[in-house]
Amino acid sequence: MGEFRIYLDDELQCKTTSPILAQAAWHRASRDGRAAAAGGFVKAYEGEVTVGEMHPEPRVGHPWPDGRDHQADLRDVWDSLLRVLKQQGLDDQTLTGALNRYGLITRTVEGAVQDELGGRTVPSAAELVVLLEALYQDRQNAVPQA
Repeated sequence: MGEFRIYLDDELQCKTTSPILAQAAWHRASRDGRAAAAGGFVKAYEGEVTVGEMHPEPRVGHPWPDGRDHQADLRDVWDSLLRVLKQQGLDDQTLTGALNRYGLITRTVEGAVQDELGGRTVPSAAELVVLLEALYQDRQNAVPQA
Protein backbone atom coordinates (compact mmCIF):
# COMPACT_ATOMS: atom_id res chain seq x y z
CA MET A 1 0.00 0.00 0.00
CA GLY A 2 1.35 3.36 -0.98
CA GLU A 3 1.22 6.82 0.46
CA PHE A 4 -2.02 8.74 0.05
CA ARG A 5 -2.19 12.49 -0.48
CA ILE A 6 -5.41 14.50 -0.45
CA TYR A 7 -5.44 18.03 -1.86
CA LEU A 8 -8.10 20.70 -1.75
CA ASP A 9 -7.39 23.42 -4.31
CA ASP A 10 -3.73 22.34 -4.46
CA GLU A 11 -3.40 22.63 -0.65
CA LEU A 12 -2.30 19.40 1.02
CA GLN A 13 -4.99 18.24 3.45
CA CYS A 14 -3.51 14.89 4.42
CA LYS A 15 -0.47 12.74 3.71
CA THR A 16 -0.70 9.20 5.12
CA THR A 17 -0.30 5.48 4.52
CA SER A 18 -3.62 4.85 6.32
CA PRO A 19 -6.55 4.31 3.93
CA ILE A 20 -9.02 5.22 6.70
CA LEU A 21 -7.31 8.55 7.38
CA ALA A 22 -7.13 9.27 3.65
CA GLN A 23 -10.86 8.50 3.34
CA ALA A 24 -11.67 10.89 6.19
CA ALA A 25 -9.65 13.66 4.52
CA TRP A 26 -11.33 12.97 1.16
CA HIS A 27 -14.83 13.05 2.71
CA ARG A 28 -14.12 16.33 4.47
CA ALA A 29 -12.52 17.97 1.43
CA SER A 30 -15.23 16.73 -0.95
CA ARG A 31 -17.90 18.63 0.99
CA ASP A 32 -15.94 21.86 1.51
CA GLY A 33 -18.37 24.72 0.87
CA ARG A 34 -15.74 27.39 0.27
CA ALA A 35 -14.01 25.35 -2.42
CA ALA A 36 -17.36 24.34 -3.92
CA ALA A 37 -18.48 27.98 -4.23
CA ALA A 38 -15.18 28.88 -5.89
CA GLY A 39 -15.32 25.96 -8.34
CA GLY A 40 -12.34 24.27 -6.70
CA PHE A 41 -11.11 20.69 -6.86
CA VAL A 42 -10.38 17.89 -4.45
CA LYS A 43 -7.78 15.39 -5.63
CA ALA A 44 -6.59 12.09 -4.17
CA TYR A 45 -3.35 10.35 -5.05
CA GLU A 46 -1.90 7.02 -4.06
CA GLY A 47 1.77 7.34 -4.82
CA GLU A 48 1.88 9.09 -8.18
CA VAL A 49 -1.46 7.66 -9.34
CA THR A 50 -4.52 9.91 -9.28
CA VAL A 51 -7.31 7.86 -7.66
CA GLY A 52 -9.91 10.61 -7.62
CA GLU A 53 -10.61 14.16 -8.68
CA MET A 54 -13.85 16.14 -8.40
CA HIS A 55 -15.49 19.45 -7.59
CA PRO A 56 -16.56 19.53 -3.92
CA GLU A 57 -20.25 19.88 -3.10
CA PRO A 58 -21.32 21.68 0.08
CA ARG A 59 -22.51 19.32 2.85
CA VAL A 60 -22.09 16.22 0.64
CA GLY A 61 -19.19 13.92 1.53
CA HIS A 62 -18.46 11.77 -1.50
CA PRO A 63 -17.43 8.10 -1.28
CA TRP A 64 -13.77 7.20 -1.42
CA PRO A 65 -12.98 6.91 -5.14
CA ASP A 66 -10.64 3.90 -4.96
CA GLY A 67 -12.70 0.73 -4.63
CA ARG A 68 -9.61 -1.38 -4.00
CA ASP A 69 -9.37 -0.09 -0.41
CA HIS A 70 -11.55 -1.19 2.50
CA GLN A 71 -14.28 1.40 2.97
CA ALA A 72 -14.73 2.42 6.59
CA ASP A 73 -18.21 1.52 7.80
CA LEU A 74 -20.16 1.25 11.04
CA ARG A 75 -18.25 -1.93 11.98
CA ASP A 76 -15.11 0.20 12.15
CA VAL A 77 -16.94 2.82 14.22
CA TRP A 78 -18.24 0.08 16.56
CA ASP A 79 -14.75 -1.41 16.99
CA SER A 80 -13.15 1.98 17.65
CA LEU A 81 -15.88 2.97 20.09
CA LEU A 82 -15.53 -0.29 22.05
CA ARG A 83 -11.74 0.20 22.25
CA VAL A 84 -12.22 3.71 23.67
CA LEU A 85 -14.89 2.56 26.13
CA LYS A 86 -12.68 -0.34 27.26
CA GLN A 87 -9.80 2.11 27.73
CA GLN A 88 -12.13 4.13 29.97
CA GLY A 89 -12.72 1.06 32.13
CA LEU A 90 -16.12 0.08 30.72
CA ASP A 91 -16.10 -3.67 30.13
CA ASP A 92 -18.60 -5.77 28.19
CA GLN A 93 -20.64 -6.52 31.32
CA THR A 94 -21.00 -2.79 32.12
CA LEU A 95 -22.00 -1.96 28.53
CA THR A 96 -24.46 -4.87 28.37
CA GLY A 97 -26.04 -3.83 31.66
CA ALA A 98 -26.48 -0.25 30.46
CA LEU A 99 -28.19 -1.41 27.27
CA ASN A 100 -30.51 -3.77 29.14
CA ARG A 101 -31.49 -1.05 31.62
CA TYR A 102 -32.12 1.31 28.70
CA GLY A 103 -34.46 -1.24 27.11
CA LEU A 104 -32.45 -2.97 24.40
CA ILE A 105 -32.17 -6.59 25.56
CA THR A 106 -28.58 -7.62 24.97
CA ARG A 107 -26.60 -10.76 25.93
CA THR A 108 -23.23 -9.25 25.10
CA VAL A 109 -22.25 -5.96 23.48
CA GLU A 110 -19.06 -7.40 22.04
CA GLY A 111 -21.07 -10.24 20.47
CA ALA A 112 -23.87 -8.00 19.19
CA VAL A 113 -22.24 -7.69 15.79
CA GLN A 114 -21.53 -11.40 15.40
CA ASP A 115 -23.98 -13.40 13.31
CA GLU A 116 -25.03 -17.02 13.70
CA LEU A 117 -22.70 -18.08 10.91
CA GLY A 118 -19.55 -16.83 12.61
CA GLY A 119 -19.31 -13.64 10.55
CA ARG A 120 -19.75 -9.98 11.41
CA THR A 121 -22.84 -7.94 10.80
CA VAL A 122 -22.90 -4.19 10.33
CA PRO A 123 -24.36 -2.44 13.36
CA SER A 124 -26.90 0.23 12.60
CA ALA A 125 -26.51 3.89 13.39
CA ALA A 126 -29.48 3.44 15.74
CA GLU A 127 -27.58 0.76 17.72
CA LEU A 128 -24.61 3.07 18.12
CA VAL A 129 -26.82 5.96 19.26
CA VAL A 130 -28.68 3.70 21.72
CA LEU A 131 -25.38 2.42 23.17
CA LEU A 132 -24.16 5.98 23.71
CA GLU A 133 -27.52 7.13 25.12
CA ALA A 134 -27.65 4.10 27.45
CA LEU A 135 -24.18 4.90 28.77
CA TYR A 136 -25.10 8.56 29.18
CA GLN A 137 -28.25 7.65 31.11
CA ASP A 138 -26.33 5.19 33.30
CA ARG A 139 -23.75 7.88 34.11
CA GLN A 140 -26.47 10.44 34.83
CA ASN A 141 -28.19 8.02 37.20
CA ALA A 142 -24.86 7.29 38.92
CA VAL A 143 -24.14 10.97 39.64
CA PRO A 144 -25.19 11.83 43.22
CA GLN A 145 -27.80 14.56 43.34
CA ALA A 146 -26.60 17.69 45.16
